[in-house]
Amino acid sequence: MKDPAIVGLATALSGKCYPQEDLFQLLRPYLGDNPKTGLIFENSGVGYRYLVVDGSYYQQERKTQERNDLYLQEALAVGEQAIRACLQQAGRRLEEIGDFTVVSCTGIDIPGLDLRLAGRLGLPPDLRRTCVLGMGCYGAFPGLLRAREAALARPDRLALLLAVEICSVHFQPGDHSLENIVSSALFSDGAAAVLIGLDNDSAPGPRLVDSATFCDYQTFDHMAFHLTDHGFRMSLSAYVPRLLAAKVEDFVDGLLERSGLTRADVRHWGVHPGSSKILDYVEERLGLPVGQLDPSRRVLFNYGNMSSVTILFVLDEIQRQQQPRPGDYGVLMSFGPGLTMEGALVQW
Repeated sequence: MKDPAIVGLATALSGKCYPQEDLFQLLRPYLGDNPKTGLIFENSGVGYRYLVVDGSYYQQERKTQERNDLYLQEALAVGEQAIRACLQQAGRRLEEIGDFTVVSCTGIDIPGLDLRLAGRLGLPPDLRRTCVLGMGCYGAFPGLLRAREAALARPDRLALLLAVEICSVHFQPGDHSLENIVSSALFSDGAAAVLIGLDNDSAPGPRLVDSATFCDYQTFDHMAFHLTDHGFRMSLSAYVPRLLAAKVEDFVDGLLERSGLTRADVRHWGVHPGSSKILDYVEERLGLPVGQLDPSRRVLFNYGNMSSVTILFVLDEIQRQQQPRPGDYGVLMSFGPGLTMEGALVQW
């Protein structure tokens, strides 16, 4: 049987575009007087970010419910935008969708985005729905795996995946820790939608050939996103890039070996730009040629880190800028709480 393929992919942005320097000036009053703050923002690799809130939002105390209400409002709007754009780009109809998976870690409600969006869009009433919640920056990968399985189980229907994150509602004013400063320099808002099916002959995107997961159960404290009375608080250790880099070679080689491939067989690399340091470490450890991670660096520069959404922006960048040829192999990777690595082998 054929491998399911991506038959449509679209991205969407929420809020206003801010140059990184403007965001530094907006957020600096809330981050204390650490002399490293300016350098962290400047060296983040981020040039612009889209945020649904501006500096004035943080001038008064925002409890978790208020933040979550704003998340729902904005996530519904940008999520619908991404889905409609994806359907239009692929030339597909709502009636063709049989499975719907929503990925998010920056808000929650019941009934959730899956039901609310299905109702707003008019998706079929026999829709099978899955929510992948709370998995952080690698959440798109279990979402893709679920959509792949759905396409195989119902080959006459399409599987729809939506990743949506509104990170800006969880900024922590008054937290002067280095971890909060780093998070404040990186995270942003956005959404991406993917259609997956077995119609490979007309698919503009790659086939999903294989996937892999690795979790280090001894490193939970190095990356986390904890629920508090004032939104979600990010914990991001400075050791994360080195911890990931130390394991990435075995992880990638193991994924490729199952298909009889080596790194030299991969023409396109899509790595989640959790930070510029993560990209530097991964590039060095994998011995990638100069320029291989340019799509990841461009996404980081133009949009920041949108958590689970970001890797789909990177894939979109690869397809638009590098124009993969039929037969080309690609590796997609993301990292998040755990520390967890998720990867996928794709072929155009």
